[in-house]
Amino acid sequence: MSTSEPALLMTMSDIAALARVQRPVVSVWRTRSAQTATPFPAPVSRRRGQELFEAHQVGQWLTDTRRGKNPEALTDAAAHAAPADSAGSAQSSLGAVTALLALRSQLGTPLGTLSDADLLDAADEHDPDDALFYREIDALGPARGALIGYVDALVEAAYGEAPAFEGLLADRFRIDLRDLSETALSGPALELLAFTASALAATMPGAPFVDATGSAGDILLTLAHAHADPSDLTVLTPNDDGDAARLLRRRLLVHGITRVGLEVAPSGAFAVAGSAVHIAQLPPPGRAAMAPAEMLSAIDQIVLQMTNDQLGVVIAPSAVLNDAGLSRESEELRSTLLRSGRVRAIVRLPAGLLTHKPQQAQALWVLGAAHAHVPLADRWTMIADLTATPLTSAVIDDLISDLVAALGDRGTVRAHAFRFARFVLTRTLLARRDSLVAGARPVASVPATQGAALAVRVDELLALLTRAPLQTTKTDAAPGLSHLAHLSANAPGPAGQSSGGHTPTTPAVTQTVEQLVSARHLRYIPGNRLDAGDVTEVTAEGTAGSRRSAAGIRLIGPAEVLGVTSLGQRHIDRLRFAADYPSGRVTEPGDVVFTTVPHPAAIVDREGTSVVLFPARILRISADDPNGLLSEVLAADITALPPGHRRWQRWPLRQVHHRQSRALADALASVRLEQELAHARLAHLDELTSLLMAGVTAGSLTVSSTTGPQISHAFAPSEGTN
Repeated sequence: MSTSEPALLMTMSDIAALARVQRPVVSVWRTRSAQTATPFPAPVSRRRGQELFEAHQVGQWLTDTRRGKNPEALTDAAAHAAPADSAGSAQSSLGAVTALLALRSQLGTPLGTLSDADLLDAADEHDPDDALFYREIDALGPARGALIGYVDALVEAAYGEAPAFEGLLADRFRIDLRDLSETALSGPALELLAFTASALAATMPGAPFVDATGSAGDILLTLAHAHADPSDLTVLTPNDDGDAARLLRRRLLVHGITRVGLEVAPSGAFAVAGSAVHIAQLPPPGRAAMAPAEMLSAIDQIVLQMTNDQLGVVIAPSAVLNDAGLSRESEELRSTLLRSGRVRAIVRLPAGLLTHKPQQAQALWVLGAAHAHVPLADRWTMIADLTATPLTSAVIDDLISDLVAALGDRGTVRAHAFRFARFVLTRTLLARRDSLVAGARPVASVPATQGAALAVRVDELLALLTRAPLQTTKTDAAPGLSHLAHLSANAPGPAGQSSGGHTPTTPAVTQTVEQLVSARHLRYIPGNRLDAGDVTEVTAEGTAGSRRSAAGIRLIGPAEVLGVTSLGQRHIDRLRFAADYPSGRVTEPGDVVFTTVPHPAAIVDREGTSVVLFPARILRISADDPNGLLSEVLAADITALPPGHRRWQRWPLRQVHHRQSRALADALASVRLEQELAHARLAHLDELTSLLMAGVTAGSLTVSSTTGPQISHAFAPSEGTN
């Protein structure tokens, strides 16, 4: 086919991507080069309000002026451009281009070398059943010539059909491909799913991967990239004739992944013989509005046909797989799946894993063989809560280790040292009316020292802190910690006994704010919305820090919680607050004041009677039934949360065993007293330093060095005295 040089167009954002710079940089280039000998290329047309530039001209300009960070800009221009005369929607254009890419991958030669008739014959030869690309190529008609030239240029720029294909799919977030972008997972989520599926397959060598819902394209590609030879993989996908299914088949073909067709009935029923690993992401592409009952029904179809030789991993919104609040129909479907015994692990994942909906939390199910020999009442499920745990590489590795171990029998589960997962009886999950992973203990956000090392470090710190500081007498040393010198930490040995001879206490349990508020152990109180004109600041010479002064009532807002503004610096007049805000709320001693922006943080208001300024809010521990909650621990847990964890209802809070609650509160009070004394001593030392320098340099003080750093007032100058 005789094809001319394709006319390729680029937006300003495309140019920035080609030059590997930020978008505003291109605008600066365009403005500053206008009056030079090499002006920025002029736009050639507009599309939906965006100016379009000819790709070859832009690439040549970047090469000639040496602008940007891509020395191969002229060669790479096609990879960032689109055909000038591409007709139809973005979805149809993507289908046509990927169809030509798939055909080119089978021919191994540029498409421009073929006549139009030869091109259609080749498409028919390599896709006789029209399952991949024949109809898309045939539908192009006269537009084939220009589009073929574009595809050849695109492959040359991307160095292969597979990279060119993935480059087009990467543009789904930028162009109008909402059906594909709405369900796209982030990199960590794809790694977790792909590596989990790979670990499950490792227990059954040669097992194929089954994508019965046609939703796991990104996961399968991540899985293929992790293998040395993608052709070793065998994937079963539906013989569906929809656009998404055809796109997936072309994608697998271009990457050289062996595919086997799967017949799926309109009801969703299908059958797979032998060992297999099922992978599903719900909702699938193109069905972002899929109802919870439909998602659970799709999982039910997988479970119904599973044999004991098959495993599976499913990711879906946590609202469907884990959280409370489902409709009665969906709740019954989920309970049926749990009763089947094939749901072996449930993991609530952190938010941010769905690219298009970063605030939507996802959950993961691992499916396996039901223990037929175990009575229904004794069957178990492993649960884990990673709500506050970012999916780093180390976290993914440890979680996958837990998930694989969860597929074993009771002996295997007991022998494995689980980092995240927790053993629960399935019947307790069925009886719950809240989150299924409500009893799981999230990983601490702060580094944890284990066993004997913790005990040794505690003893070392107590010895250091109860030792007399550099003072003239030892009687002044650490009065607040003197009664703590006898404390020692329990370091459980291999048999669960304390290395120090003490009776080990039960580790702290963890519940979410939502659960604790529901059980009335905790109360949530919103902050006050005040008029900005009613907020005043106390000057340094005034009553800063004094809540009960005539200045008014102390305010605590996000600035105070984050430490940007000192406590007591802002206040509101008492009479104005009482008159203008009759529904206003004040704190009580021990209330925890927290904020979610710009990141989670909290402080304890020990004095009380402060006005909390929205968006700061209050968590108040029940005095009648605290259930092991301590204000200091609660505030520390909130402050240790990662920056993106803003859904405060899901925050995990540690609870202290009732035998240690009072003792820990007293110990923390003693430590807090020492901190206050230390701060006061530092302030006095700072003041002394300033006075010494001022006095000696002014000649008003003389420092004697005969018996140490003592100040002698006897040698003060006599000027100005009688």
